[in-house]
Amino acid sequence: MQSNLSVGDICTYQRSDSLWGFFWVQRIDALPDGGAAMSLRKFDVNAADEVLAEHVDDVAELKGLPLLGHFPIVDSRVAEAAPRVIGSMPVTDEDLEGYRIWREAYDAGEAGVFTLALEEI
Repeated sequence: MQSNLSVGDICTYQRSDSLWGFFWVQRIDALPDGGAAMSLRKFDVNAADEVLAEHVDDVAELKGLPLLGHFPIVDSRVAEAAPRVIGSMPVTDEDLEGYRIWREAYDAGEAGVFTLALEEI
């Protein structure tokens, strides 16, 4: 199951507890096995009701909320969560600090990519 998300996408997904979680796609890197590592950051909020792309005020409010730290996860686990794109936000060089730290460690063989379910991270 490959994800068809793009860098900058803001997505929502329904968790097993029926709440809706939100994340931002910061980078997508190819992995040796043909899959991809998606570098994400979750928004520090969950919602009882689904937020749709048409809810522009809610999406704008979401963009201003705090983000949790960067984490790399295999794209197949992201796809399993059936995320829906509800907006986008440009990714700046400043936003990629956590990614760069991870990428350096990954290239040195000192870090990996999460294979847990998205909501478990």
